[in-house]
Amino acid sequence: MKIGKIFLTLFAVSLSAVSLLAQDSDPVIMTVAGNDVTRSEFEYAFNKNNVSDGQTVDEYLPLFVNFKLKVAEALAQKLDTLTSFKKEYKKDRDALAEDYLTDKDFIEEEAYRIYSKDSASIGHDGILQVAQIAIRVPQNATEEAVAAIKARIDSVYSLLQAGATFEEAGASIGIPASSLRPVEIVRGQAYTEFEEAAFALVDGAYSAPFRSPAAYHIVKRLSVRPFGSFEQYKESIIKMLEQQNIRKAAQMKKGFALAQEMGGGLTPEQALAREDSLLEEKYPEFGRLMHEYYEGLLFFEISNREVWNSEDNADELYAKFFKKNKKKYKFDAPRFKGAVVHAVSQEMLDSVKKHLDGKNTDEYRAIVEKYFLNDSVRVVRLELGVYAAGDNKWVDKFAFGQGEGGRAMKSLPFTDVVGKFINAPEAYTDVKGAVVDDYNKYKEKKWVKKLRKKYKVIINKEVLKTVNNHD
Repeated sequence: MKIGKIFLTLFAVSLSAVSLLAQDSDPVIMTVAGNDVTRSEFEYAFNKNNVSDGQTVDEYLPLFVNFKLKVAEALAQKLDTLTSFKKEYKKDRDALAEDYLTDKDFIEEEAYRIYSKDSASIGHDGILQVAQIAIRVPQNATEEAVAAIKARIDSVYSLLQAGATFEEAGASIGIPASSLRPVEIVRGQAYTEFEEAAFALVDGAYSAPFRSPAAYHIVKRLSVRPFGSFEQYKESIIKMLEQQNIRKAAQMKKGFALAQEMGGGLTPEQALAREDSLLEEKYPEFGRLMHEYYEGLLFFEISNREVWNSEDNADELYAKFFKKNKKKYKFDAPRFKGAVVHAVSQEMLDSVKKHLDGKNTDEYRAIVEKYFLNDSVRVVRLELGVYAAGDNKWVDKFAFGQGEGGRAMKSLPFTDVVGKFINAPEAYTDVKGAVVDDYNKYKEKKWVKKLRKKYKVIINKEVLKTVNNHD
């Protein structure tokens, strides 16, 4: 009894020591919404996201905290229980887990086997680049027809011997230069007669006319190159093998190996399933990556709901925000606000311009739909916008007096512009992209402020000082 108590006491002390050792090696750097964040997790995020930004730890810290607050809010709203979230997370995890559940050596070995076989069949000759002049011989050709074809190919050969180029010789019997484009061949791909003639040549030389089962030929050898190393062909061979379901075979091979290693009479499928369930524990890098994916999906989902998704009255809110911050939005030079009008005829173009002249640009589409789009044939097309010089070639020509305009539309070949110059934005739609971006930042700032009040954040400043600076 006394021995048991001593043993339990020693066991508890040893556990405490292990726990303290773990804390010392990877201490908690912060607690956000009751969730501890270790130094290694913060370092991983800081080093990964700070490759090009060049931020200091202190500059990155509030961004990281805000991220964690948003993840905490997503969990509080139970977004991780949504079917859509689970499905997306599983899809990402399955894709990443595949490398750990596949015998990659088996795939590479199979790829190398195919490479070795092809390399051996090609041999030392390598790959030839050739061009040819060919006259097809029909299977049912008479002796007279064959003789006529031979006479034609002989005449081509005579021209070549007299100094004509390959293209000139081909043109003499109606073969265009495009049909003489170089092709690559290796042994075993072409007729025996063709290969014997081509491989017997030196670079730049052409053969005498010869007959294959399909045609009379003159072949010109252009160059030769070696088959190449395994690394050059590895990717394409593996892609071919994947189309043949090599990964399934590689998974089964991995499954057999795991089943033997685990024992207990497991099938390969059962062994793979067990290994899959242990990946985060066995491979820390996989665990970190999946944790990152998990939180990233939560961050995206909660941000989409709280910030990025437009409200039902978005236009009204954007307009109000623009009005309140109007001084912020300026043009560096006057812009043309209006429309590029494409019409089926000059008469139609003039009529459209007359209807739109002096009207608010917000009314343009309604006016065109009312007066000019009553039948099934499109006779007018509008391109509405606020244009700076250089934004649109038609606006440059007709509004800014620069350039020759754009390419005329085939069905609506008559083009002009209608509108006016403005020195500053009149409505939020004139600078919609900037207004929407700024409004979303405004919403996010309010939301983060709310999260900061809702959740407690504790930073261990002493541990923070040791980021990327510890043994």
